[in-house]
Amino acid sequence: MTRYERHPAPEKLLLQITTEAVNLLALGTQEKPADVSLLETGAALTAKAWGLPQELAVSSTALIRRQKELLATTSGRAALPDEQLLECYDGPMTAELLWGLFETAVRLDDAQERASIHQMALLLADTLDFDEWLERNGLEAADK
Repeated sequence: MTRYERHPAPEKLLLQITTEAVNLLALGTQEKPADVSLLETGAALTAKAWGLPQELAVSSTALIRRQKELLATTSGRAALPDEQLLECYDGPMTAELLWGLFETAVRLDDAQERASIHQMALLLADTLDFDEWLERNGLEAADK
């Protein structure tokens, strides 16, 4: 059985946020550029909140930018390997991500930055169908 962490590593959070931004772009969500922009901002704020090395933040931004470039060429290619795209999150994985975002938000001093992380958490909970998982499995499943 996979063990999910209540305190995921900041590097893991940054990777998950970046991957979800690439996923949104790979799915062709040009009609919702604000969602991708929110994830881009969230990635930068995650790196800031946790004091991650600048190289990680730059790498995250570069990967998202690369996916935008690939999308513009309509090549159908993705900036990430297929096995990393559209990873299926189960409820506990989503809870782990959301918990990590909560921990990230409280590390930020600026109220607007915390609000951005909150908006991103709501977006990810929606796109990863967390509410549906809770309805199917009950709240007690989230505590496991």
